[in-house]
Amino acid sequence: MLEARNLSLTVGTKELLVDTSFRVGDTDHVALVGLNGTGKSTLLRHISGTTYDSGLMTSGQLLKSAETTIGYLPQEINFDADLEKTALQYALLANERLCVLSEKITRMEHELALPEQDYESESYHQLIERFSDAMHEFEHLGGYTMQSDAEKVLAGLGFSEIDFHKKVKAFSGGWQMRLHLTKLLLQNPTLLLLDEPTNHLDIDSLRWLENYLVNYEHSYIIVSHDRFFLDKLTKKTLEIAFARIHEYKGNYSYYEKEKAERYELMMGKYANDLKKMEELRAFVDRFRYKATKARQAQSRLKQMEKLESQIESPEEDLSRISFRFPKAMPSGREVMRLEGVKKAYSMPDGSNKQVLNGLDLEVMRGDRIAIVGSNGAGKSTFCKIIAGQLDFEGKLTMGHNVSLNYFGQHQTESLSPEKSIYNEMLDSAPNSEAQKRVRDILGCFLFSGDAINKKIRVLSGGEKSRVALAKILLQASNLLIMDEPTNHLDMRSKEMLIESLENYSGTLLLVSHDRYFLDSLVNKVIEIKNGNMQLHLGTYAEYLEKAEKAIEAERKQEAAGRQKTQAATQTITEKDKEQAKKSAAAKKDKKRIEEIEQKINRLEQQKESIETVMATEDFYKKSQKETDSILEGYHKLCAELNLLFAEWEQLS
Repeated sequence: MLEARNLSLTVGTKELLVDTSFRVGDTDHVALVGLNGTGKSTLLRHISGTTYDSGLMTSGQLLKSAETTIGYLPQEINFDADLEKTALQYALLANERLCVLSEKITRMEHELALPEQDYESESYHQLIERFSDAMHEFEHLGGYTMQSDAEKVLAGLGFSEIDFHKKVKAFSGGWQMRLHLTKLLLQNPTLLLLDEPTNHLDIDSLRWLENYLVNYEHSYIIVSHDRFFLDKLTKKTLEIAFARIHEYKGNYSYYEKEKAERYELMMGKYANDLKKMEELRAFVDRFRYKATKARQAQSRLKQMEKLESQIESPEEDLSRISFRFPKAMPSGREVMRLEGVKKAYSMPDGSNKQVLNGLDLEVMRGDRIAIVGSNGAGKSTFCKIIAGQLDFEGKLTMGHNVSLNYFGQHQTESLSPEKSIYNEMLDSAPNSEAQKRVRDILGCFLFSGDAINKKIRVLSGGEKSRVALAKILLQASNLLIMDEPTNHLDMRSKEMLIESLENYSGTLLLVSHDRYFLDSLVNKVIEIKNGNMQLHLGTYAEYLEKAEKAIEAERKQEAAGRQKTQAATQTITEKDKEQAKKSAAAKKDKKRIEEIEQKINRLEQQKESIETVMATEDFYKKSQKETDSILEGYHKLCAELNLLFAEWEQLS
């Protein structure tokens, strides 16, 4: 399928990979992991054949089999060429051959229907032959199921039937990424490359994608910071660390455990090698100049030199975000109360979209609440209302001594591109005391030395997220609202954020699609759906378990309903068949009765004629043979009439 031999990737002066090798088999489901900036996205782009990396230098071999087809989902995509297409039309572009055939068949249908066609001409027969071949190929390639397949994938990724007919340009960037993912899944490539596919998915579409990929028949490589996602889908892990790729034959949890064990073994071997070196050195130093031991000392010296060339200290990435949220005075027991909170947005067509519809909620000190719901349900709106950034209807009452800090979903967009990291922090400090802590806080987030003078615009997504997180440490709070704080954070940074939030002494409200992140922190879950709110007590995992059971029960109920409908339909069908049989039999009987009546009329006329002959005097003057023949015919006629009358009575 895919094999890299002695592959090296360099961007500018930074070596991302050096002489590294790996292989992906025909059905391998692979996680590609590593810290931010190690080259995961660059490697996927290189495998896909995308060449827009400026300054990328490569060497080594990247081998692909002739049958390999690659589908690539980048973190960002340009839709300029397809903005006028509808969502369904864009999805159908997955199979270009089918699109071409569909247009060709439509043209030939028009030609065949032209009134001036000469149906006896050779050209007409050739057109019919071409039309037949095209229809056969269209059917063979799945043309008749193409649209239904596309609609199923679109629905699975969260598009409604109304959305199918909206133009691509009407969707936000996140939904456009879903469209591109739809197209890739319909293409069914033999190697699928997915770079952070969960970034723009809500819980429902994420669950659907997981179920789809679990059964994917070909291979894929996934870059994701969602460990639940990786654990469920992958069976091999490739880690980029220190410009090398290291392979682990298991999912992300296996990789973490195996990596720790490998490091312990390497540390043990390193310690043993150092001990052996000391023993050899001591022997050489003691006996090097003693004649009786000189040969042995020389032998030990050679061993020591050989061991010294082989000994290698285990590499460990010591870069680590470590921080604590500043403490504030505790709030009152009741942190806030919402009563009848409503929010509606004005739509371009003049209508109002009701997002939140009369929410009631009490938040108590120490609550750690997850806010969940599908995209567009109103999670961010809910957070902004509490943070005082949106007007609303209803009542919001803050408790005694509440100090609030808010981290928005697009917090990185509020950073000033032309400012340095240090100045961005300094300008955000609320007082001189906070300004004194700026350098220390930046050091906690791995910005030290000259790095603090970097412009915001040159930072990666992960670095910008770290700056945005660092800014919320400038102000102490006892109520912290965070909307998607883990976007662009790598696994290690995410672990550090979890650790810091576990030690946070205040009240937490968290919006996130990262299940591991939420499950590590929350003790309550609020689900926003159709403008309403439902509170679930317990961890996020317990909420998911309940939700799965509810979905399964709903599926069973729907299945039972379908079976009942099918049974009723079957009963109706059987009744219809029986009725049809009876109707057909009645028609047949009616026709037979008409035939019998006509025959009876003919036979009775014949009988009357014979009786007229038999009533004359001349009848008895005939010969015996002749009268016997007439009488025999008469009796047969009477017998046939009797049978016909009996059948007529039965049918009537």
